[in-house]
Amino acid sequence: MQSNRIGNLLAGARLKASLTQEQLATKLGVRQNMISDYERGKRRLSPSMAKRIAEILHVKVDRLS
Repeated sequence: MQSNRIGNLLAGARLKASLTQEQLATKLGVRQNMISDYERGKRRLSPSMAKRIAEILHVKVDRLS
């Protein structure tokens, strides 16, 4: 499992963008529980998903890896 540090960074960037987990999930075409798993460190964030999330949240992808 990935470090919770990445999950915390993801949650912080999502909140800064004023998005709920559900809203981010919808933009990505995934279920809300997947976003929750990423943020809690229960699921590994793939490089391609990190890139997609970074684009939506307007952050550099290296912040999420």
